Amino acid sequence: MTVNGEAIQDVGVLNMAPLKRSASFTISVDKVEVNPVIKYAEPLKEIAENDEEEWSGDEGDDVVEEVIIKGADWESVNYVVKKFSCEDEVTGMDVSDRYIVAQYFLDPVIDVFDRKSQRLLHHLEGHEYGGQAVQILGQILYSGSKDCTFRTWDLKTGKALSKVSDHKDYIQSMKVKEVCITGLGEDGEVTAAVTGGAADHLINVYNTNEDGALTKRFTLEGHSGWVNNIDITNTMIISGSQDCTIKLWDLETGELFQSLKQDAEISCLRLFPMLEGYVIFGDGESKMSLLDLGSGRTIHLMPNTLVGTGRYRRSSKYHDKSVDTFHVSDNGYIITASSGSKFVKIWKIENYEEDVTKTDVTELQILRDHTDYLSVIGVQKDTIFSTSGDGTIYLHRFPEGKQHYDMLRTQERNSVAVLYQGPQIGFAPTVEKPTVLCEGKLCKAGKSGLAKSSSSFEVCFALKPLSRSLTEGKLIVPQTILEDSEDDSDCEFVIEYVTDDEDESDYDM
Repeated sequence: MTVNGEAIQDVGVLNMAPLKRSASFTISVDKVEVNPVIKYAEPLKEIAENDEEEWSGDEGDDVVEEVIIKGADWESVNYVVKKFSCEDEVTGMDVSDRYIVAQYFLDPVIDVFDRKSQRLLHHLEGHEYGGQAVQILGQILYSGSKDCTFRTWDLKTGKALSKVSDHKDYIQSMKVKEVCITGLGEDGEVTAAVTGGAADHLINVYNTNEDGALTKRFTLEGHSGWVNNIDITNTMIISGSQDCTIKLWDLETGELFQSLKQDAEISCLRLFPMLEGYVIFGDGESKMSLLDLGSGRTIHLMPNTLVGTGRYRRSSKYHDKSVDTFHVSDNGYIITASSGSKFVKIWKIENYEEDVTKTDVTELQILRDHTDYLSVIGVQKDTIFSTSGDGTIYLHRFPEGKQHYDMLRTQERNSVAVLYQGPQIGFAPTVEKPTVLCEGKLCKAGKSGLAKSSSSFEVCFALKPLSRSLTEGKLIVPQTILEDSEDDSDCEFVIEYVTDDEDESDYDM
C-alpha cells in the first residue's frame, strides 16, 4: 500500500496526514466494470443445439394472476397526460361528461370547454369579478362570484338564466343536489342549491329547477368564520368553516341540529361514499378525518406517507399545508391537493368496513407535472383534472379494465428519526395507530410529528467522514479536522428534506 508516494506495510493502524473536510464532493461511477457472476463453459446456443428438445424459455415461468379492479386504476403508473392553457389563474372548476368549466381569479368571464377536445365553447359574461364556486348539474351551470351574486347559465346556448344577490360578501362555497324532502315539491323531489359566504358567514338555501330558476327559502346564521365547504343529504345541510366547526342543519326547516367543534379550521368537506353516515374532511393542519354524523365523534386518519420508494412512515400530514380539495372514488382511493403544494397525491383507503377505527390510508403516488402551486382539482370517471396558478389545466387519464398491480410497500414506518422543530425541540413522537380519536381543543394529533409531509420532498444525502470505523479493523482518523462549514451535523449521515416551498427553511433529519 502506498500513501503520498511512500510504501507502507499492511498493519491494523494507519497514520494519515490531517484531513480537511470538503463542503461537497462528487463520486463518479460512469466507468465501473462488473464481471459476470456466472461464466458458461459453452454458449447457450450450443447447449440448446446439443439438447434433444430446444428450450422454449416458457418452462418454469411464473403465471401472473389476472387482477382487474372495478373502476379506474388510480394505482397504475400507465396513465396518459394531456394539458391545455387558460387565459388566467383558474380558481373554480367543474367537469361533467361533456363540459369543462373554468372560473378565474380576477377575470369575471367563465369559460366552457368541450371535455373531449378541450375546444372553447362559450365565454359566459355577466359577473363583475372572478370567483371559485362553480358546479354543473345536467345542462345548467351554477356559479358564485366575488361580486356577491349567484347565477345560473344554460350550457347549451351559453345564455344567462337567473341571478340573485343575497350575500353581503363574496361566495366562498356552493353545493347543488337533487334531494327528496317529504312535503316539498312533487313527491318530495326537489333540487336544492346552497351557498356559503366569506366574510358575511351566511348560508343561503334555494330551490332550483331544470330551467335554472332560483327561489330563496331561508338564510342560516351561526358560523363565525368563512363557510369553506357545504354538502347536502336528504335531511341535512353540512357546513364546514374557518371557525373550526362543522354544523348540521335541517334541510327542510333550517333548524340547527348540532355544532361540532374541531381542533383546526375546516378547509374541505364532503360525504364519505364508502360508509353511510360519515363525513370526511380536511383541515388547516393538513389532517384528514372522518366524522360520525350519528355520534358526533371525529376520527383522525393518520396516513402512511412515502419516505422512499415503497417505504413508509406514519404521520398526520397529507400535504405541507392545508388539504384544500380532495375526491374520494367509489373503489377506495383518495385524490388530494393543497394550495401550498405543486403535487396531486393519490392514496388508498383500506380496512374501514368492519371497524372504522382501523381505517388505514396509504400514499401511493404523486403527480408532479405542475410547475406552479395548485388551485383546484376535479375528478370525472377515469380522469383527474387539475389546475395551478399558471392557468394550465392537466388531464391525467388512468386505465380501466386492465391488469392491476399493487404498489410496492416496505413496512418500515418508524425507521426514520424525525427532528421536531417546535417549542420543545427534540425527536418527534412516533405514530403507531392508523387512527386517533379527536379530543377537541386538547387534541395533539397533527401538533407534532413530521413537520412536513415527507412525500413532498427531495431526499438529499450529505456525507461526512466517520469518527470511527464501521468494521472490526482499526482505522484511526486524525483528531484535527479543519471545518469548512458550521452547519454540519454530528450524525454520521444526514438526511436533508428540501421542500418545494422556497419561503420556508429546510428540515434536517
